Amino acid sequence: MRRLYLTAVFMSVAFLFAGPAHAQTLDEIIATNLKAKGGLDKIRATTSVRMTGEMSGKTMNGEELKAALTTVAKRPNLMRREATVGGEHMVNAFDGKALWRSIGTRPPEEAPDSQAAYAMQDAEFDSVFVDYREKGNRIELVGKEALAGKPVFHLKVTKKGGPAQDYYLDAETGLETQIATTTVDQRGTPVKSVTEFSDYRDVDGRMVPFGIRQRVNGTVMASTALNQVEFNVPVDDAVFKMPSK
Repeated sequence: MRRLYLTAVFMSVAFLFAGPAHAQTLDEIIATNLKAKGGLDKIRATTSVRMTGEMSGKTMNGEELKAALTTVAKRPNLMRREATVGGEHMVNAFDGKALWRSIGTRPPEEAPDSQAAYAMQDAEFDSVFVDYREKGNRIELVGKEALAGKPVFHLKVTKKGGPAQDYYLDAETGLETQIATTTVDQRGTPVKSVTEFSDYRDVDGRMVPFGIRQRVNGTVMASTALNQVEFNVPVDDAVFKMPSK
């Protein structure tokens, strides 16, 4: 469940720099996508983003969960997510190398190396579309399809060293409606994770999804409703570092 929430956070941050795709070719779609978010100059000049909102979901035991959360991300790949659940304060953060967490008054601890490697891959501040060739990522235009009765552009995105992801961009607005990933668990069972985006609002010339929902094998596991998104807020790098025990 913790990894699921982190995935939503990372996707939310990177997603802020994606935009419309009205053209039919891959290069045109990506170029229009980036231009709609202010262009590469504005994107590269963005140094941080802070998001606040509320999340509801389920624990691994099926119990209902509600939390107030704040997420701060900073270029190039720093992230800190704070949540208050049932009066208990929790922090998940990535300092660019190590993923750590703290719960209540318990001492902070680093996450296992495998989780840190996963976080490093997904914590990149910019959208996957920015300089994707230079980064060693691969993007393919699968075609124009229908999703939930609406036409979408289907892009297959494979980050360097990571699994393939299916991006679905609304053919009319160009905005992502879904990002889907299929992996295999320890028992060899396929696991499909889908992140859905909705409730777009204009923030500083960028269309931002204020509604984010995650499904795993069709079951809704977490829903986030943002109430504020701020760009270029001052953030000290120290807030991403794990405090001394």
